Amino acid sequence: MNKGHVSKNNAFSTHDPTIVCGVVNDPAPNPGLGLVLSDVLATRHGAHESGACTLPVSNYAVVNTVALGNISSLQQPKFRPDLCGHVLKVDCGNGPLDIVITNSNYGSGLNLYSPTWSKLTNNKSPGQTSCTVQLTSRNAFNFQEPHCYCKCGADFGNLYYRNVGLLNTNGRIASRATIDNRPGQHRRDNPYYAFDFGPIDVNKQVVFTFEDGNSHSVFCEVANINKLNKCGVK
Repeated sequence: MNKGHVSKNNAFSTHDPTIVCGVVNDPAPNPGLGLVLSDVLATRHGAHESGACTLPVSNYAVVNTVALGNISSLQQPKFRPDLCGHVLKVDCGNGPLDIVITNSNYGSGLNLYSPTWSKLTNNKSPGQTSCTVQLTSRNAFNFQEPHCYCKCGADFGNLYYRNVGLLNTNGRIASRATIDNRPGQHRRDNPYYAFDFGPIDVNKQVVFTFEDGNSHSVFCEVANINKLNKCGVK
């Protein structure tokens, strides 16, 4: 009962009056998850760069992409590095579409890459439109478990440097990563945390802490970390 995915509904009576049942307070939910935002400005994004998030090449279930801004109408899902790789459900009047956050674009709303714009607007001419936006718990990849990735192009053979991020987290947003209680740091707009002390051997663990207070730990062993140097959603 003290491990795995359980809830208060899993409690049962033992008919023993000497036993006291207690529960840990439920973690606070992400206030932006599932909230439908209306009238969010969207424009067509004509660039073809891989994006500031530098997401790895992998087996993606969601291939439509967006450069996310930080205007006030976005509320909680305003761009921040830890939103990279998370999935938004967007509807611009042509039906809902799941899109993955691959880039930042400060001072704007949704900057939709050309294929995404075409699907959401029914091939509307480049310009701007308004959409509803919802941050979801859907995973971007075609597998369900969280996965630790090295930042694309990072020197993953250096024992005195690690730059790693946790993706595919079912909507849980990482807000901190530590090794031996020493925090890593974001370097620019990507979900990876850089650690530049060491040596960081294979027995060390990276502890990712989510905004809801829960955490997920992974070993620093190179064999357990995806080492692809290529970036981009395919």
